[in-house]
Amino acid sequence: MSLRGYIVKRVIYIVPVMLGITLMNFTLINISPGDPVIVRLGLLKCETPECYNSAYNREAIEMGLLDNEMYTVPWFERYIDFVNDLLHFDLGRSWYNTQAGVGIPISQLISERMVYTITLNVLSFVFSLLLATAIGVVSATRQNSIWDRSLTIAMLLGYSMPLFWLAKLIMLLSYSLFNFTGVVSKDAFKTPLILNPDFYKYLILPTLALTLGGLVFMARLVRSQLLEILRQDYVTTAKAKGLDNRAVIYKHAFRNGLLPIVTIIGNSLPGLLSGSVMVESVFGWPGLGTLFLEGALFRDYPLMMATNTIFPLLFLIARLLTDITYVFIDPRIKY
Repeated sequence: MSLRGYIVKRVIYIVPVMLGITLMNFTLINISPGDPVIVRLGLLKCETPECYNSAYNREAIEMGLLDNEMYTVPWFERYIDFVNDLLHFDLGRSWYNTQAGVGIPISQLISERMVYTITLNVLSFVFSLLLATAIGVVSATRQNSIWDRSLTIAMLLGYSMPLFWLAKLIMLLSYSLFNFTGVVSKDAFKTPLILNPDFYKYLILPTLALTLGGLVFMARLVRSQLLEILRQDYVTTAKAKGLDNRAVIYKHAFRNGLLPIVTIIGNSLPGLLSGSVMVESVFGWPGLGTLFLEGALFRDYPLMMATNTIFPLLFLIARLLTDITYVFIDPRIKY
């Protein structure tokens, strides 16, 4: 099978997988306890039960939970409407985020906050990848040295810490040293962002937290793969020919160890976005993570479905790109 045929096959494969994921998520969300209409009503003040019931029914109709004849709309009908909107690239309207009594389009909410999350995740991913590669190479080439043991202990400690706990520790340390918690203020997001020094100041701690959370596993993987490859016969032969140690590591050993590393990198990209939910909530970073967390807390079903659709789709796309990258790293791989 040609590479083009393989890509077409994988893209077609994504469609039924996404349908199954959305159906499962839609069912679980709708059978979970809690009434989203009450959450949307919020602090509405009504002096009589009639006033409250009228407001409740009005909001339920607006949210699509009741029809105009006050009958409950079955969940499978709402799922069909959701899939139909999704096929038209419409994520629906938020139930909790409203303007003039009407839900704000979720695509608008995502577009407004996307730049903050992309900036945070791209920076942390690049730093994680560079640091993990450097740490892994140093640990593998200096096995059992003081550097290797120290880095191994540090990586094990970092791997055992939940990401939100690591973010809290970074916040506490920053406050102790610099009297700076990193919790963002509105001054950080005055446009244009690129010329706003406060934006970069408040970007430091969330980026540091995501970077440390992401590099630990990748560094361990680089180390283990290099150690395994450095024991191979062709590496011993290259050294016996008198090749420079740096050339042996980077030209022969490192490239052959890239396949599992690329796999982990491809799988970690969607994980960075989900990890940013915790980091953004700790530092008050107004990105997609905070938006999606609000959707879960306030029973915003359309926003929750957008979350549970975007994350799996990103994972499937990352897997496809990872498999395609294999061909360019190892020409022996054929599809």
